[in-house]
Amino acid sequence: MQSAKGGVGKSTISMNLTLALASSGLRVLLVDRDNVGYSSKLAGIEEPGVLSSVIDGLNIKPVSHFKFGKGTVTVVKISGDGTRHETDIQKLVNDASLKERFKAVIEDILKSFPHDFSIVDNPSLIFHDNPLVQTEVEVYLKLYPDRKVVRFYVLTAHMRLAEETVAYIRRAEDRSKLGSPLGMFVNMIPPGQEAEAERILNHVMERTNLKLGVLIPFSEEIFQFSEEMSSMPILPQIKKMSELIISGDLGNHVIK
Repeated sequence: MQSAKGGVGKSTISMNLTLALASSGLRVLLVDRDNVGYSSKLAGIEEPGVLSSVIDGLNIKPVSHFKFGKGTVTVVKISGDGTRHETDIQKLVNDASLKERFKAVIEDILKSFPHDFSIVDNPSLIFHDNPLVQTEVEVYLKLYPDRKVVRFYVLTAHMRLAEETVAYIRRAEDRSKLGSPLGMFVNMIPPGQEAEAERILNHVMERTNLKLGVLIPFSEEIFQFSEEMSSMPILPQIKKMSELIISGDLGNHVIK
């Protein structure tokens, strides 16, 4: 999950899709790479993320694992420790021993929690040549070399943000050597703006290489949701998206 701006509901969609897939009997890994750590907090993870704990020499594994529906959810907190994020990345890049320790912790977690799908909740404006991303991906593909990698983008129903998102998608895809772009979520659509939201969705999809579009109305139930992740209601549009993912039907669709 990626976005050109924070506050568009990317973490909420990541959690909701995780729950939807797990409810169908799948083992789902949610990697929380966002600086805020919202997904980790709702999963009950209070410890520092993997990045900060490695830098500080702490021997902890910030993971939450629980059953959901017929499946399971595993949440791994990578970041989410505030303003130290960029400084910690530079320390990781400049110290080979820290980098190897980070890779070892990630590998151990991945081996401990087998999964069918993984979802990454990214910070806004992430690029895949980011050294933290590259290190994680290196470890992941070592263990799961045949996994298909796709990207979803998230925005709200504002044309100015749509233009920023198109520019961001083009830059992000130019800098990515792995996987492919797949879908777009237009999130938190206010009542009465459904037609405008669909126009924005079409505008973005026509200018990028995205095949799936999802229009999500504003939901009071999950806006600024603060309860346990497992109690979050699954939105019908997200449930439909999960069904398409499971079926492998990833052709041209718009879900309303």
